[in-house]
Amino acid sequence: MALLDRLRGPASLLALATWYVAGRPRAALPGVRIALAVGRQVRRAPILRSRPSLLVQPDELSEVCSLVSDTHVVADRRTLAELVLDPGQWPWTTLPTCDEIARGLSRVLEHVARHAPRTVVWCGDEVDTGADSEWTRLRSIASSIPHLVHHMVPGNHDINFNRPFIADHDLTLRSARVGAFEAQGTELARFPVVDTIVGDAGTATIILLDSCQHPSTHLLSNAIGRFGDPQLARLAQRLTTASGPVMIVAHHHVWRDARFGQPEAWFNTAVDADKLAAVLVAYRRRSPSNHVLVCHGHRHALTAGEIGDHDAPIAVVGLPSTTLGDKAATGRLDGILRYAVAGLARDGSGWRVAIREVGPLVTEPRVANRGAPSTPPDASLRAYALLR
Repeated sequence: MALLDRLRGPASLLALATWYVAGRPRAALPGVRIALAVGRQVRRAPILRSRPSLLVQPDELSEVCSLVSDTHVVADRRTLAELVLDPGQWPWTTLPTCDEIARGLSRVLEHVARHAPRTVVWCGDEVDTGADSEWTRLRSIASSIPHLVHHMVPGNHDINFNRPFIADHDLTLRSARVGAFEAQGTELARFPVVDTIVGDAGTATIILLDSCQHPSTHLLSNAIGRFGDPQLARLAQRLTTASGPVMIVAHHHVWRDARFGQPEAWFNTAVDADKLAAVLVAYRRRSPSNHVLVCHGHRHALTAGEIGDHDAPIAVVGLPSTTLGDKAATGRLDGILRYAVAGLARDGSGWRVAIREVGPLVTEPRVANRGAPSTPPDASLRAYALLR
């Protein structure tokens, strides 16, 4: 079985690459080489050990900040690209509209303003394709809810989104998307971004990381995550003067499952996650009070666990999509609006996260989608849906 697990990933990648090569061979072959390299590199990522106790009720922690993730705001009269290509992820036959997503995000932020810390950290994929019009709509939603402070990390949909057979070899398209992201706040060159919050449990440090440092030039590199040695070096330097609880926020996973055969799983995890883990474990070892939590998005699935050595564990919580829901239980989104509150356990044992539900994204009756996640007839679109 171990051999079959190892072969399953390359075989799936070969099939995916064949679909893409059939459409445009010259554009595909560099991507295949990149994908194979990703598969080799991410196998060094730390394996996640499940730890459900990281998830608690809101009254069990001293709150630090609120977290939203994978909101995928779309422009007027547009539909989510990922659900168009793979509608089987959605629990109903009618896909959510741009207006429903916008109203859902507004409901979440209104709930945060009333019931949670007003520092809101966004874990990437704030918009769906990185278009200016999407950011305009997101800015309109966020500005309509007063008294909130927003910090954002980039997601692959914000920065690295390339459609099938539309290459970006000179990175012109990426440059436009980066400019649109930076217009909302932090320049990518400034990451890691550090903020300090003083609450009931004392001082906590929040560090935002850009896990989209790999510049995507075509479809097969859309979802590659990378922190990059320069950013990790700056992080290590900043941690030399830090002490106490630290929360790291990024978009891509910093861990892998023990079974790691499918290419889609490879593209969930930053290829240099092992290097980030080494930096964080070193900080954790300096003092018993140096608790570390990593929060990320990307897969739209709630996970809670830890990485690192048992005597220097790093807590990790993966967040579901704030607007589209959680697919951890069934592999299909559940359409429930959610956000998270990160804080410190009142007994001093470290970071904890509370998940708060706001309600369903859509309230009117809909026909259930009872089929399996679909395979679009165009093979290139199937490849695109896999490497989201």
